[in-house]
Amino acid sequence: MPPPRILALLLCFSSLSSAAGALTFEEAEKAMLAANPQAASASLDLEAARLRVTAARAGFYPSFSASASYSRSGSQGLPAGDSYGYGFSGSQPLFAPSVPAALSSAKASLRMTEAAYDRTASALRFQLKSAFADILNARETLKLSAETLKRRAENLELIRLKYQAGRENKAALLETEAVLKTAQWQHERYRKNLRLLERKLNRLLGRPAQSPAPELALEPTPGPPEDFSVFAQRLENHHALRSARAAVDSAAASLAGAKGARLPDASASGSYRWSGADWPASLNSWSLGASLSLPLFSGGRLSADLSAAKTALRSSEADLKNAGDEINLNAEDAFLSWREASAYMDVAKSSLDAAEARAWLVRKQYLAGQTSYFEWRNVEEQLISEQNQYLAAGRGLITSHAAFTQALGE
Repeated sequence: MPPPRILALLLCFSSLSSAAGALTFEEAEKAMLAANPQAASASLDLEAARLRVTAARAGFYPSFSASASYSRSGSQGLPAGDSYGYGFSGSQPLFAPSVPAALSSAKASLRMTEAAYDRTASALRFQLKSAFADILNARETLKLSAETLKRRAENLELIRLKYQAGRENKAALLETEAVLKTAQWQHERYRKNLRLLERKLNRLLGRPAQSPAPELALEPTPGPPEDFSVFAQRLENHHALRSARAAVDSAAASLAGAKGARLPDASASGSYRWSGADWPASLNSWSLGASLSLPLFSGGRLSADLSAAKTALRSSEADLKNAGDEINLNAEDAFLSWREASAYMDVAKSSLDAAEARAWLVRKQYLAGQTSYFEWRNVEEQLISEQNQYLAAGRGLITSHAAFTQALGE
């Protein structure tokens, strides 16, 4: 039976959160979002979307340009001549329905990109929290395995002494040796699994995969409330819901653009130009004017575009309603799983306490010759199983809370 010191390690992974110098989840999250390739890609997409909004907004402002030309030409028997021209021109849209529609579409695209960034960040946070839980579980499992290995070796010595004294059979001795070798193999497997998990964490943090993993600190997992409705307001800001709303706005902007394509476009323009055959002597010319264009016939293209835009808008509105329903259902499912995992922690703790007490009693009985080796062996196996089950329950509680947080879009 393990000493109380070992059982204290099993209480919860979050008890490690007070370790001095350990990497906290908040610090790891900042490092991950700054260095992870997925987060970097999503951040660059967000910056590109902001620049597209700036480009679309520029359609409201006047535009200016400068031009220059030079040529040299001649014919047989005559000297060559030079000609040049240079000038400035500008234009200002007066009535252009496509410009505000393009700006609205770019803004909707920006909101969709923001939602996509939040979705990526949420998924990475879940992966990071799961990596924390897995590593803390693996480290505690490795410690428990070391204690189990030590206990297996002590049991083998005990059985060997009993066998030499004629109080135990050879089958028990051979079985105890096999159990010790199995424990040694399991210990190496736990060590390998821990190293694989540490490499996974390093990749999430954008660190070299082979670098040593830091000590980790994780805040205690909060207990779930009784009612799911307390989270209803937080669901309104879910990234999937915001993306669906932005898709509706984008479809509405496309509809406005399709309607505006039937309206006239008006703009004002002006230019000033110098031209001639000898620099700097030149002739100059200028012009000011306005233009108006109105589509008269497009072979049904404008009508088809308008109908398609109306259909796309209705489709995006249906997607918005469906997204709202799915988000609520998924979040409630994750909430119930969180409550289940929290309740199971109490079950696992009670089972561990019972297995601990029985293992202590049966060991004393075996040493006193009051029970058989096989009963003692079975109780030892049950205790080890309950210890690992309690560690798994602690990991399950952390990951279920992380899954619920992800279901909230956070």
